[in-house]
Amino acid sequence: MFFIPTLPEFFLIAGSLIVLLVILLILLHQPSLLVLSTSESGRLAISRHALHRLVEGCCEQTKGIATARASVVRSRGRFNTEVRLKIRPDAKLDAIQGYLTQEIAAIYRQNLGLKEVGPIEVKIVGVVGENAGF
Repeated sequence: MFFIPTLPEFFLIAGSLIVLLVILLILLHQPSLLVLSTSESGRLAISRHALHRLVEGCCEQTKGIATARASVVRSRGRFNTEVRLKIRPDAKLDAIQGYLTQEIAAIYRQNLGLKEVGPIEVKIVGVVGENAGF
């Protein structure tokens, strides 16, 4: 036999599920500002969007890369970075991966003053023809 809740029981179950969902969303929400350092005189923060553009700009200056999309997530005090690249046919993949790993880590350490740098994943998602663009 099946349990058929009465109207008050239905509202209790539905309300509990809504409260649980709201709590889950609050816990999983990532802030739009990442705090880099805090001191007695104040704090230093960077917007998630600005950090993504900073990493993308570094990537797009590299020969052989047509476009870049970055995603940076802070986990356990470290910045985990994923860079998705569209490359040109003449790109040297191993050289690009090594160079970008070094450059992105240098940006985090020198420009942002971070000591702990997390993993930097470079993913190739496409190849752009030589005549792409104007």
